[in-house]
Amino acid sequence: MSAQHVLIAGAQGVVGLAALDAFQNAGWTISTLSRAPKGPGSGTHISADLLDTESLNSQGNALKGVTHLFYAALKPNPDPGIEADENAAMLENLVSALRKSGASLQRLIFIQGGKVYGAHLGVYKTPAREDDSRHFPPNLYFRHEDFARSQEREGLKWTALRPDIVIGHSLGSSMNLGNLIGLYGALCRETKTAMQFPGPEAAYRNALVNIVSTEVLGEAALWAAEKDVDGAFNITNGDVFRWCHVWPRLAEWFGLDVGEPQPISLAQRVHALKPVWAQLATREGLAETDTDRLAFGGFGDFIFHVEKDAIFDVTKARQAGFPGMMRRSDDVLLAHLNRMRERKLIP
Repeated sequence: MSAQHVLIAGAQGVVGLAALDAFQNAGWTISTLSRAPKGPGSGTHISADLLDTESLNSQGNALKGVTHLFYAALKPNPDPGIEADENAAMLENLVSALRKSGASLQRLIFIQGGKVYGAHLGVYKTPAREDDSRHFPPNLYFRHEDFARSQEREGLKWTALRPDIVIGHSLGSSMNLGNLIGLYGALCRETKTAMQFPGPEAAYRNALVNIVSTEVLGEAALWAAEKDVDGAFNITNGDVFRWCHVWPRLAEWFGLDVGEPQPISLAQRVHALKPVWAQLATREGLAETDTDRLAFGGFGDFIFHVEKDAIFDVTKARQAGFPGMMRRSDDVLLAHLNRMRERKLIP
């Protein structure tokens, strides 16, 4: 295994950290890459801007030993055309720099997610399958996959992992539902209110949902690399659920009444309660006094207001031999809250 060297691009985020843990535990040589001056792991860290080819090409010595690239970097933009162009350039620049360095790059593993099916549009064909037709472009994930396919003639194999909502540890992420639930529940308790589901009745009772823990996603990244698995694969915890069956367990964890679903804007209300959180965090000795470091309410305003089923078919990954999708999502969410408490992120 010592000859296997993975470069993790975007290792500071929740997905990159999941891959870092999995490859590290499996004994791989690991390098990380981001614009940050210091990486999250103990291996070599490369500080570079993926949109700056000169900063990448200057890292040739650090790149030349890489055999596998795990790509989880993302630069969001509200304009889908700009987002697609910039993110396509980022991946293509990095692969080009690896080739120029003389790296014997064998496999590209990259993250797509629900956006590839149109989840960001609020409704898509469900259960979503990997061979479903694309929605009307542009979409950054289409560009990534088309590029990966174009590299097959150069001998580069690829795997696309398609997780749905990822539950795991990260700070400063715009899409951290686990942390947002922890923040919201703690604020409900502090303000002595019931932990009402912050969305409409249809989203609470009718829509089927799936999520994925970082442990499952990390296992999938390692599986793709070690089993040399080609193509795109949906990855979830393995179950589907309705919020009405899970939310009462979350409220009980906080010691709160569940109340009734009540659609509100978490983005507006969490922002308004920033002073309340700052006082709570100071009083309880929490690690973060700024709600924006924990989670952003806008992501919940989207997720908790989806009134149609939003689920993936995971048969393809199971048929290919991936064994990891065996978790109950309510247990995953409760475990995440426990980890938040252990890290002094919530009281």
